[in-house]
Amino acid sequence: MAPKLVSFKACPFVQRVAIALQYKGIDYDIEYVDLGNPPEWFLAISPLKKVPLLIVDDTVIFESAVINEYIDEAYPPKLHPEDLLKKAINRSWIEFCNNISLYTFQLSIKESENEFKDTLELMLNDFDLVENCLEDPPFFNGKQFSLVDSSYAPVFQRLNFLEQIYKPIITPERYPKLSKWKHNLMLLKAVKDSAVDDIQAIYYKLLWTRQGYISQFLSEKEYGKRPTKSTY
Repeated sequence: MAPKLVSFKACPFVQRVAIALQYKGIDYDIEYVDLGNPPEWFLAISPLKKVPLLIVDDTVIFESAVINEYIDEAYPPKLHPEDLLKKAINRSWIEFCNNISLYTFQLSIKESENEFKDTLELMLNDFDLVENCLEDPPFFNGKQFSLVDSSYAPVFQRLNFLEQIYKPIITPERYPKLSKWKHNLMLLKAVKDSAVDDIQAIYYKLLWTRQGYISQFLSEKEYGKRPTKSTY
């Protein structure tokens, strides 16, 4: 029986798992839930009431990093480095990505220009640290694709969407290695196939629904009357 991934279409943490599954060529099923109105069966099996979940033979695994660790141990090829120290370092940068992912979410809900720019600068300061530890492209560890790559790719995708309506965020002047890494990940088939076809439109709709500062760069003609804010 193929594993089942339980997803919310716009969730970057689900996408981390989907990228690992896609890169390894694993057959899997996927079921989408509406986190604004989750079904009872989902609430009954999700301890944190969040996605992703991976259901394997009626066993539920939760938390994206844990799910990806399982996937890496259960299915070849290995995406973590074999060297124990390097593996630990990779895990540290995966954990660090959670902080950056939080900033990308905050960018979608900050109400004032100053709050938005302050959050953006905090995120860019974190990216300075990532830039300093990167090896040569194409990937985080050089030639070997890893679970670090699957963790950062959804962040880069959302920053691409923001850049298209705002202005460049990850620039080669400040981030020469990071810019190449981001570009290479966005071209990767596993990344492209990890999200629904209309992910960009869904993301912009979420920005509009959340009504943060960034939503002013979207067209009211396209998205309609400004709604009551949502933060899911």
